[in-house]
Amino acid sequence: MILLGGLGASHFASARLVRPVEELAADSAAHQAGREVAEAARELTEQELKVRNQELQKALADLQAAQKQVIQQERLRALGEMASGIAHDFNNALMPITGFSELLLATPNILSDTATARKYLEIIQTGANDAGSVVRRLREFYRPNEKSDHFGAVMLNRVVKQAAALTRPKWKDQAQANGADIAVRTQLDDHLPVMADEAALRELLTNLIFNAVDAMPQGGKLFLKAHCEPEWGVLEVRDTGTGMTEEVRQRCLEPFYSTKGERGTGLGLSMVFGIVQRHHGTIGIESKAGEGTAFIIRLPLHRQDSAACEEQAKATGARGLHVLVVDDEPQVRDVLCAYLNLDGHDCETAPHAIDGLHRFREGRFDLVIADKAMPGMSGDQMAAAIKQLAPGTPVVLLTGFGSFLAPETMPGVDVLAEKPITLPSLREAIGKAMAA
Repeated sequence: MILLGGLGASHFASARLVRPVEELAADSAAHQAGREVAEAARELTEQELKVRNQELQKALADLQAAQKQVIQQERLRALGEMASGIAHDFNNALMPITGFSELLLATPNILSDTATARKYLEIIQTGANDAGSVVRRLREFYRPNEKSDHFGAVMLNRVVKQAAALTRPKWKDQAQANGADIAVRTQLDDHLPVMADEAALRELLTNLIFNAVDAMPQGGKLFLKAHCEPEWGVLEVRDTGTGMTEEVRQRCLEPFYSTKGERGTGLGLSMVFGIVQRHHGTIGIESKAGEGTAFIIRLPLHRQDSAACEEQAKATGARGLHVLVVDDEPQVRDVLCAYLNLDGHDCETAPHAIDGLHRFREGRFDLVIADKAMPGMSGDQMAAAIKQLAPGTPVVLLTGFGSFLAPETMPGVDVLAEKPITLPSLREAIGKAMAA
């Protein structure tokens, strides 16, 4: 009994030991298989992540390339619009120059009528000044304005008359050639000084007049009015053209918005709005489809500034100077000497900087006026040499690149003046140079 019992217990114990070993082996195999499956899954996941990451990187690169292309296209479009707007304003300024110069050449007998010839020449001069203003405005696209606008007294009635004369080829000659008859009527107060930039006001009026003419393809009437209100000078440009719907009226001042199709840039009225804002004025638009349009602009009236008068008096105070003019363009030399002779100055000229230095050494000059860009030696290099010979001699440097240049980088130059220079600008430059 005991032996049998002992045997049975031993066998039972042995059986109990065998089962855990088998279970452990099974668990180990299962664990190994699980580990292999997890490893394979992890490898698969990492591979998928690499593939997805590559796909994302490629998508990002494609997106960045597309973004660069869109930005480049937008830059080109904006540049094209800007060039179109500049060409528009520049052609507007050139129209009276070419038109009235052709009239003088085609009908020389006009020259015997002094009043008419003078009127035509004044219009040509105004157009040339406005063309120069368009070119100077280009600096705003590459260099911020370093000083705020300084406005002076401008007679609004005179600017309206000038704008009407400048745009005559458009509203009269061109309109009649197209079979349309446009009558211009003015109603202007005699004395209406506003705080403004005169060239900007002419640009504003030119755009409004041209816009009105385009709105009257079959002809009509254009009314230009200027009158006074408390604190304001009021300008009205009213036409009897096609008018605007309410939607167009609300959007017509937006940049690049146009209802003229390919004929329009959408910049004319937006420039008008920008000029009014720059002058701290207001603009109102009254229009109905088929009943015409009126633009009503209010500009601040001018208050006399005595400091500006004193500055002008200083600028024109120098008389009887012996001036050396150095420029490689003979027409420029002729114009400068004519200006100087008009103010009682004596003028000698040189065609380039080397000859200018030779004349300076041989003579005695109160002032030197030189061009910046000349062959062989530049004007600022000549100015530096002159300062070594005679440190007290003032030098005025003329340049068509005035907006690109910094006067402090040219120590030999006392005053930097931009081309094309006018008689008042030359007087101001001479006054500053002699004061310096």
